[in-house]
Amino acid sequence: MGIKNNIKQIQEEFKGDEKILENAFKLERLYYKYKYLLLVAVIILIVWLGYYNFSKYEAQKHAQKTTAIYNELLKNPQNQALLDELKASSTDLYDLYMYAQALKNNDEKILESLKNSKNPIIKTLADYQYASYSKNLIELEKTNVTPMKDFSILQEAYLLYGQNKIPQAKALLNQIERTSSVFQIASILKHYGVWMSQSKDDSDKKSTEDKSEKQ
Repeated sequence: MGIKNNIKQIQEEFKGDEKILENAFKLERLYYKYKYLLLVAVIILIVWLGYYNFSKYEAQKHAQKTTAIYNELLKNPQNQALLDELKASSTDLYDLYMYAQALKNNDEKILESLKNSKNPIIKTLADYQYASYSKNLIELEKTNVTPMKDFSILQEAYLLYGQNKIPQAKALLNQIERTSSVFQIASILKHYGVWMSQSKDDSDKKSTEDKSEKQ
């Protein structure tokens, strides 16, 4: 019985080895059949990894160079050569710098030019600031559909108060939701409108009384 079991075990081991050899032959046949495709795939992978690493290095190098130009320009804002270099290196950073300078110097002309910026964030900010500085209610209304909506409403309402259009201003301010970051400012402006309305009524009343006394 022991010899039979050993023979059976040896036979099973041979069968296992045959399967391993069979699989190895299959793999070998597949390799020879597709070896050129595998070689091309490996070459493509190596080239892609090389290009990716090179591009990453170049991007970091370019970013460092642009940042250095920007920092140097902050120290020497009158240096036109640096400004031109920044514009050539990064239009986004150039527009950001020009936007900051426009706010600093209240320069409506620069803000107007930045309304055509290819950077959507800077364009939105420039649209709002230009309309605000120029006190243009029509332009402010256009920015009510942008992320600057609530800020535009505040500025528009303030300008309407200045034109003594108090009901229109309050109606605008009512559009600002409680969850907005500027809701408290809107509430203050509403009270300001009530105060203006009362002051106007008192002024009109006094003017009427003065006219009556003169008659």
